Amino acid sequence: MTEMFRCRVERQVLKEAQQIAQEMGTSASELVRIFLKALVKRRQLPFTPSAETEEDEVAGPVARRQALLDYLSEN
Repeated sequence: MTEMFRCRVERQVLKEAQQIAQEMGTSASELVRIFLKALVKRRQLPFTPSAETEEDEVAGPVARRQALLDYLSEN
């Protein structure tokens, strides 16, 4: 049995993700399913979060990242 899952994402991010997924021969929805399955199986993110540049690290939403990491470590 499946459930419908919705989340808000910036329009441009979704557009680019859909394009990349298409180039990979899949869909953005399938990539989200793969991500969620890996999260459940490993009980951790299937990648290490990091900023691409020092500027991203400084300008990034630190509180949001910390909240996500805290949530994941608690559950």
